[in-house]
Amino acid sequence: MRGLWLCLLLLAACGGPDTPEAACARQANDDPEVHRLVMLSGGTPYLQQKYEGELAYLRREATLRCLRSRGLAPPGGVESRKPLETPP
Repeated sequence: MRGLWLCLLLLAACGGPDTPEAACARQANDDPEVHRLVMLSGGTPYLQQKYEGELAYLRREATLRCLRSRGLAPPGGVESRKPLETPP
């Protein structure tokens, strides 16, 4: 029994630290615009393919906003390209 607890403790230690980048990437999925676009595509392969560029853009922007709010993203720079198609 003692060996089992030791193995579980060692496995828990292998997780690694939670970086701010990873936390912001997870938080980006809760962004209202990202959530709206995911719901709009609704699991339809055609719509998922149609909006994948916009979804990637929105997730990246939400991640950068989160990092900036924590003071971790570099200020300024070149704005990333926006996708051509926008959802209705």
